[in-house]
Amino acid sequence: MNQEQWNKMTYDEKRKARDLSGLTKQLVGLEGWRVEVKDYMTGERRRFIVGRSTGWVPCHIELSKRTSHGGVSANREYASVRKLYKVREYPQ
Repeated sequence: MNQEQWNKMTYDEKRKARDLSGLTKQLVGLEGWRVEVKDYMTGERRRFIVGRSTGWVPCHIELSKRTSHGGVSANREYASVRKLYKVREYPQ
């Protein structure tokens, strides 16, 4: 798949073709929630809003605040994830 093919697809075609393997399994369904995680490697605790990138193979993104337009890619796995509160709605 290239960008030209992707751009020609309808919304429903894109939903069916999207490869969700880039998403963090522990964060699926938590898009728009502020969460507290414990890092699997360092044991560090941090809080962020769960976002999701667009495109053919989306990934979860750690958004630092409500007004953020981007952030770092979320880890593939966390030692723990705790939901804190809902910040905004994300389309499914």
